[in-house]
Amino acid sequence: MKCPACSSDDGRVMSTRPGTTKIARLRCCNACGHRWNTVEVAADNLARMESAVKAVRAFNSLSKEIEDAEAAHG
Repeated sequence: MKCPACSSDDGRVMSTRPGTTKIARLRCCNACGHRWNTVEVAADNLARMESAVKAVRAFNSLSKEIEDAEAAHG
């Protein structure tokens, strides 16, 4: 996996935290020392996560429209 800071392929997994629906990994770049997290999700859970993200985005969009309408109409 490429380092998001320097694009080096020389990295390692420092820790792994398994969960019920995902696996979280702390990674470190051997070239620059940058640390970052990755999350692995099972394919059957991915569809649910994508649906949840769409719902949150729709809610945020509607909230913004309501705020704009309230501001425009006093």
